[in-house]
Amino acid sequence: MNVSTFMTLLTPLDLTVFSINFFIFLFSHWIVKGFKSTDSQGFSARVWMLRVFNLVLFALYLVAFYETAYARRISLTGLTLLLGFLAIYFLRVLMVRRFGRVREIEGEKIRSETYQSEIFGLINFLIVAVVCLLVLINIWEITGWLQATSVLGGLLLLLYSTKDVWAPENINGLILLYNGDVEPGSVIRIDELNLLAITLQISLTQTVFRDIRHRHRIIIPNSRVRNSLIEILSDCPAAGLRQFVDFKIGYSNKRDQVEAMLMEVWKTACQNENAINKEKLPTLLIIETGDHAVTWRLVYTLANVYRLLEAEFALKSAAHDVSVAQGIGLDTPLTHKVDLT
Repeated sequence: MNVSTFMTLLTPLDLTVFSINFFIFLFSHWIVKGFKSTDSQGFSARVWMLRVFNLVLFALYLVAFYETAYARRISLTGLTLLLGFLAIYFLRVLMVRRFGRVREIEGEKIRSETYQSEIFGLINFLIVAVVCLLVLINIWEITGWLQATSVLGGLLLLLYSTKDVWAPENINGLILLYNGDVEPGSVIRIDELNLLAITLQISLTQTVFRDIRHRHRIIIPNSRVRNSLIEILSDCPAAGLRQFVDFKIGYSNKRDQVEAMLMEVWKTACQNENAINKEKLPTLLIIETGDHAVTWRLVYTLANVYRLLEAEFALKSAAHDVSVAQGIGLDTPLTHKVDLT
């Protein structure tokens, strides 16, 4: 078959399919870039995966002119699923841009989902899924399925039987977004999950955090987040978040000496760490009079909740230096001795 004969066989549908394949292949770089991949190696691999998949579909469509109509149907099926996936993703991006909100987290601006964006995203997903299903039915010429109650009933039964897998996470995700207590930028603590982190993203299936201790990302299903006791550290008064550090100091030290030492600790830490609120004086408390030492508590206020660990480390470092300089030991004294002679 020469080129002129091949061109005469092309229908408007064929030209449309060729144009879509050409568009995807040509703009695959920008399509994949929309997924916001920061890994350059992974980004390049995704671009080539999309191009290879696109070429395979295009080749199958060309084979249909020489071999069998099944190749064309397979090609159109793959192209429909690919376009459906891209449509769902880019509609989701549009919904987040329209109804989402921009949060600045540790100097980085992050656009996050909201209850409205996820609801509209779910509606868009259902619409695109139905359209793709109708297109696939027409491609394979099985329109009789639309009239078959047993097939539709089977699909509904499948959705019902798998509801325990997808329904809880989606419902919990919508509840988290609707309540708005935990939102991107929130600093939270969940003791039962050993989690101290910054909330990055809440979707219909999972919540993404950045661990404050180790700086890596943590992904937790929405149901586990909602079923846990959550401390929202960033939801604090205007003066800042109150934190404390404890020190065990021996009875040999006078009260005024210890208080002066702890005040010097706080002043030194304020000079070394801007996260501590310098305008709010600390509170010094005795919380326990034990057998070996007195437990003193230094209550301070944070101006920057994102640096709560840095503030704690600064206070402990200052306590070490000041205690050594003033001769007040922070080690628990040994007060009970056994005479073995």
